This record gives sequence, C-alpha cells and structure tokens, in this order.
Amino acid sequence: MIKILYALLFVIVFSLAQGIVYLIRGTTSAKEAKKKLSKVKNSSFVTRFVAEKQIELKKLGAGVLLKDQMTVSQWYMYKALMAMAFGFISFFILCGLMDLEVGKYITGIAVVAGWFFLDLILRLQNKSSNDEMMPDIMEMSRSVLYGKRGGQYIADALKDSVIVVENKRLKTALMKLRSELDSGRSLDSCLDELEMSFSNGEISAFCTVIKSLQSTGQVDEALRTLESNIEREQVSVNKRRCMILEKKTMMYVIFIAMDILAMILYCIVIKLLELTAGF
Repeated sequence: MIKILYALLFVIVFSLAQGIVYLIRGTTSAKEAKKKLSKVKNSSFVTRFVAEKQIELKKLGAGVLLKDQMTVSQWYMYKALMAMAFGFISFFILCGLMDLEVGKYITGIAVVAGWFFLDLILRLQNKSSNDEMMPDIMEMSRSVLYGKRGGQYIADALKDSVIVVENKRLKTALMKLRSELDSGRSLDSCLDELEMSFSNGEISAFCTVIKSLQSTGQVDEALRTLESNIEREQVSVNKRRCMILEKKTMMYVIFIAMDILAMILYCIVIKLLELTAGF
C-alpha cells in the first residue's frame, strides 16, 4: 500500500513539474505529443518501412483481393482485430467454459495465429489469382500483338487490351493504366505501376518487353516468345490443379469409405447386442 502511495505521489509531482515547464515554454502536452508524432512519421526509418510495406501489399493485391485501396495502417489494424478476435474466442472457450489450466497458453498461441492469419489468406489468394490470370495474360499479349500488327501504337493497343481481360485484379490494373495514359502519363511510368501491382513473373516479363522494345517497334517476336512461355506455364498450372483435384477426390473417397465402414460396424454392434439380449 505504501509503495502505491509513493508511486501516486511521484506521478503527481512529475505532472506538476511537467505542467510548470510547459507553462513557461507556452505549450501544452497535446502540442508536444503532436510534435513527437510528426517527427516519428517523418523519420527515414518509418517512411521507408511504410513505403516498402505498401509496395508489398500492392504486389500481393491487398487493395483488390481484401479491401479497396488498403493502406498500411488499415492492414495492421485488421491484423490486430483478427488477433483480438482469435484470442477472445479461445479464452472464452478454453478458460471460461472449459476452465483448462493450459487455456492461457493456448490463448497466446491463438493471438499469434490471428495476427498472421491475414498474411496467410492474402498470400493464398494472391497465388490463386496469379494462376487464374494466366489465360488473361495470354489474351492481353495477343491483343497487343495483333494491335501492333494492325498498325496501332503500343499505348493504344494496351488501352484496348482491357476488353479481352476477365480477371478482376488484372482488369482493374489495366483500367487504371488506361486512364493514366489518357491523362498524359508516360508509358514507361504506367508500365512501372502495372509491374508493381503484381508479384506475377509473367506480368513483369510483359512490362519489360514493352518498355525495352517500344522504341524499336520490333515487339512481335518478343511477344510471341512471351506467349509461348505463358502457355508452358499454363500447362504446369493445369497439371498442378489436376494433382490437387486428385488428392481432394482421394480424400473424399477415403472419408466416404470410413463413413460406410462406421455404419457397418454400428449395425454389427447393434445386432450383437440384440442377440445378447435375446439369450
């Protein structure tokens, strides 16, 4: 109790001293806090961290797959909410209802799992999105190739390629590229933005081809090479999907067989009980 009184007395004395200093300087604690916060925001470490994280979220498609125009602050806010939700549910069930001694430790694990849950979801969605957009990348390459053969400028062919694309994420990026080209932004800058919006290697290769060869006009052979590479990648994606489908089918067959076996055992046990009761 005496320690608590000492601590309270120290807080009161410190607050009075701080208030006197702020009064002499003609400022307040709120103003000082804003100054400190402004310094933190403008520090090179924080700025670099936020910029790198924003680029990472953009490459993984968080602004399209999870929430429109997601910022870094929103990302960490959602992660904190998920961690709190996982922790609360775990604590309520394990400590509140079941009253387990290890409930607190499992709750801590659940909080950590909740914190990384959105990372897992985003990476899985990004991988699935990259696989799904392979046919659209091929159609986009063909559209630019045929437009170039027809005498179009590469920028105009890129604008028209949005018509043949169905993948939501790729279509959103191409529509943004189209509007920025119409507003007068340079093609190289727009392609840099497009490349930064995906972790897909084929998109990066496509942008590199356009940027490096747009001045020469000899894009046909490069685009055909890119198209053949994408077709080979599409074959590997289809094989991977077939393997996943086979594994899922096998699991379903095993589960059904286990259910049938359980029903047969249940019927045998019931029949034996009836025979035993008859004797």
